[in-house]
Amino acid sequence: MTSSEHDLDAGFDPPELDLQSVCSTTDERTIATQRGRATYSLMPPGLHTFEASEHVVYVGLEAAPGMSASLGGGKAERYDAAAGSIIIKPAHLEARLRLTQARESAIFVYPGDSLKELARQQFGPVETELTPPPLGMRDDNALRVAQLLKAELTKKEGASPFHVEQLIAILGTHVLHAYATRTSGPEQFKGGLSRQSAQKLQKFLSINLTRKISVDELAALAKLSPKHFTQAFSRTFGMAPHRYLLDLRLDHATRLLSDEVMTIAEVAYLSGFSSQSHLTAAMRKYRGTTPTRFRSSI
Repeated sequence: MTSSEHDLDAGFDPPELDLQSVCSTTDERTIATQRGRATYSLMPPGLHTFEASEHVVYVGLEAAPGMSASLGGGKAERYDAAAGSIIIKPAHLEARLRLTQARESAIFVYPGDSLKELARQQFGPVETELTPPPLGMRDDNALRVAQLLKAELTKKEGASPFHVEQLIAILGTHVLHAYATRTSGPEQFKGGLSRQSAQKLQKFLSINLTRKISVDELAALAKLSPKHFTQAFSRTFGMAPHRYLLDLRLDHATRLLSDEVMTIAEVAYLSGFSSQSHLTAAMRKYRGTTPTRFRSSI
């Protein structure tokens, strides 16, 4: 059997992230995941700088009278910030904020590839660009995610990296829908799939995630050779086909695990895993938890 004929259940080790600190904080609680880094912090009064490296979303958890902020080379704006006021800093810009008093804050840091992956999952092969909202804008959806992050990172028994990763993904998806402009972009990424093929494959994989799917089958749908298909898929979605399918299965499994009527073995079967142990191993490796731990933490 050739490699192209194997199903998509082969293992894959994602790259390690190398995220650096984005600001000086005290009483800081941070977890880094494959999607990015999230911090709950009591930020002291004074100047704080978010350097131009990764995308950063800053959410104030309480009011901050008389604070000021600037984005890029713009002039600093002074305002009374409400709880839930948000600052979105694209990777190519630097942001600064000055606090007159200590403030509970949530900070989400996204490497460029992380937001690109989320954008591709949400919108398909289109180009996106963050458009920061006016400084001081209140975002109740972002505030709710930030409050959940605080609750998770301050638990006595310790935070769940899987839950934090999900919160990072939820906020990133919200930011993309609310504060990113989308263009049709090129009909095809250079060396990638056409927009039509990418959308067709997304729909097919979502519908058929519970059964074994071969690279040959997907390549035939895209009308490409298996070798060229694998290269084009990876270039378009930022990951190999088997990893994309595994993520779909894990997302589906976590939704089913919220229903405590089903056994874990049933969840595994309905999510395309060969056994309960297969699901457990995949969740431990890629989500930092297990079905039992996840269910007990709900």
